[in-house]
Amino acid sequence: MIIIINVFYIFMKIKMNDQCTQTNFDEEKNNKNINIPLENVKNNIIRKTVRIIYDKFLLKNVTEQAAKLYGIIHDLFIIIIVIIGFFNTSLFHLIILLIIISLDAFSIVVLHECPLTTMERKYLNITSCDIRNKMLKQSGIVYHCDHDYEKQIELLINVWLLIACKCLIILLLKTFNLKIFNYNNLYVL
Repeated sequence: MIIIINVFYIFMKIKMNDQCTQTNFDEEKNNKNINIPLENVKNNIIRKTVRIIYDKFLLKNVTEQAAKLYGIIHDLFIIIIVIIGFFNTSLFHLIILLIIISLDAFSIVVLHECPLTTMERKYLNITSCDIRNKMLKQSGIVYHCDHDYEKQIELLINVWLLIACKCLIILLLKTFNLKIFNYNNLYVL
């Protein structure tokens, strides 16, 4: 019992010290006038050093090349999903693919745009969605809305449904013990 009382006493003492130091800190903070001139922020040593490095090593060109990386990642992501979706018949792999597509759809719902599309727009000023919309307009397919959000969600829902249908067909084939002729060893069942 004495140990519990001592622990409680120490805890309360620590709690009181924390409250005292917090109120003292708040009073000191309110008494200070925090007006830093904008020139001090612009001309501090870190910003000067970064500007020198940026100009010296011509990092503007590197930044433009690195910006193209987002477009490449986006295209690679789509190509890998298509290849796995078309040529893989392992239910485990297809379910992982469905989870990845679901996470992408969730990020689109939360951010109102694909994160990679946002990065493309920020650094390249053109996105894969813009390119796809131009191609669709040239082929005569026109959306009624101009929101990329709805188009991206529609595309992901369609891809998700295609992969889910493929999973169901594979399950149906396995249920009735039907085999796909696999002359070229393209399919793994």
